Amino acid sequence: MTARSLLLLLAVLALSTSATFAQEPTAAPLAKSKLRILLVGHDPAAPTIRFADADDERVVTLYKERTSAFTELLRARFEQVAVVYAADYRAEQSDQMDVTVFDALPKPLQPAKRGTDPETGERFYEPAVYLPKSFDRATLMVGQIAPAMSDGLGLKLDWL
Repeated sequence: MTARSLLLLLAVLALSTSATFAQEPTAAPLAKSKLRILLVGHDPAAPTIRFADADDERVVTLYKERTSAFTELLRARFEQVAVVYAADYRAEQSDQMDVTVFDALPKPLQPAKRGTDPETGERFYEPAVYLPKSFDRATLMVGQIAPAMSDGLGLKLDWL
């Protein structure tokens, strides 16, 4: 094969490859899943920002938009999506849904306890409990929510 033939072959391959990648996708959109999703999100009127150093104007704006953006994403993929703000969430609400997505911390059933034992002088910490021990629903906890909610259940989902 001559150098000229080789160059011509490479040019044809390059053109056909680029034409293949330039085509519009022809795949049909995915069908929505029948799973029933409950999103526990931030109330845009009063978003909960867990870290004081992140409490600047840009972060507050993002948290105010977060639940509506997350809802839009979920509704594009699932037929039934319900939304509840974290302060209004009750564990029983998860009973009617297939999956609960926690993007915000609900009110604790039992607040965290810190202190010093008066008899021994030892420090103690009991994490907040957000879900009852009997909670057995399919759950997805987003980001920093996972270690906070799982500590009270005795799970080890902390930051590694």
